[in-house]
This record gives sequence, C-alpha cells and structure tokens, in this order.
Amino acid sequence: MHILYPHEVRQEPERAPLELDADLERRDTWMFAPLIAIVVALPILMTAVLGFTVMQIKSETAMSTETPATVIASRWPEQSLPVVDSANRS
Repeated sequence: MHILYPHEVRQEPERAPLELDADLERRDTWMFAPLIAIVVALPILMTAVLGFTVMQIKSETAMSTETPATVIASRWPEQSLPVVDSANRS
C-alpha cells in the first residue's frame, strides 16, 4: 500500500482568463502610439548614431595615418621658394 502525500499530487495551476479591461476600448489605442513609435524609432536612431560615430573615427584615423609633408614648401604649393644664386653669394 502506497500513502499519497500532498507534494506527490500534481494539480494543474489555475490560469487567469485572458481578458481586456472593459474600460480599454478601440478609441483608447492612441495611448500605445508613443510606445510603438519608440520601439520603431529607437533601433533606427541607434544604428544612425553608431554609423556616424564609426565614420568619424574612420576619417580621423585616416587623417592621422596620412604621411606628413616631407618639405615645408610642399605645404604651400602656390608659393615658390626664392632662388639662391650660389655665384653671387658673398
């Protein structure tokens, strides 16, 4: 003979019926518009900010890795250096 203890008895838990509040009607759905807008706009905004940040970092890295000018005159190509005549040098 087996004694049945309470912890051995499996009872299905009662589930609450799925009901909407009687006060919540179709005309009240405007309240969910900000929530839906945030859920849609937030990932788009985060992607745009991340992309902008990556492009800024990439351009700054490209500028810092460019080879510097080897001659000071190459920084101002529109101006020429004066010609020094070695024969007239005293």
